[in-house]
Amino acid sequence: MKPVAIVLSGCGVNDGAEITEAVGLVIALSQAGLPYAFFAPDRPQWHVIDHARGSISDEQRNILSEAARIARGKIQPLSALDEREHSALAFPGGFGAAKNLCNFARDGSNAVLAEDVKAAATAFFQAGKPLLALCAAPLVLGLLARDMGLTGVNITFGSETEGKVLADALRSWGQQHVVTAVDQACVDEARRFISAPAYMYDAATPAQVFASCQAAVAALQTLSGQAV
Repeated sequence: MKPVAIVLSGCGVNDGAEITEAVGLVIALSQAGLPYAFFAPDRPQWHVIDHARGSISDEQRNILSEAARIARGKIQPLSALDEREHSALAFPGGFGAAKNLCNFARDGSNAVLAEDVKAAATAFFQAGKPLLALCAAPLVLGLLARDMGLTGVNITFGSETEGKVLADALRSWGQQHVVTAVDQACVDEARRFISAPAYMYDAATPAQVFASCQAAVAALQTLSGQAV
């Protein structure tokens, strides 16, 4: 089987990819016997957060270089991603999804996808291949759906309380927010979109986040016509 392309938005929950979600997704894919490959945008992060102090740092970091920490160095620029060589496209969460994959953190419901992210997601969508997103990364699915002129697409940010700002934006783009438990996945079979809450439930344990990753991968297997 062709590998699943995993797009990382950096390294660290507050300014990049959420590490537990990224690793959980990789382990779930590995458990299912599904190969994967890492990609990331090769450009500066929107900003850098000192995770020990919770404050903005003056330094500048590159998204690809930071994401390589999670990928153990085996990563390629997002511009090198060829949809024809991969079976699906996956986005772990973290605030990097709202800062580096799109500009939602700055512009809210007026956000747009970064051009490299939009190009990759559009290619997979038009090829009829599944797109999977965790936590805040379903922003990518919602924005893509809006840009493709779709409405009523089922996507989740978990609950209506912890995910309220994102769910409200999703509805403003004409899509449907589906309340989903932490260990479940939301699947829009017609558009081949998979979303799962993971750490959108802020009090989730690592085990529950991993269960969310497993649910998303099980849904991916079903959409790909494989046994769960």
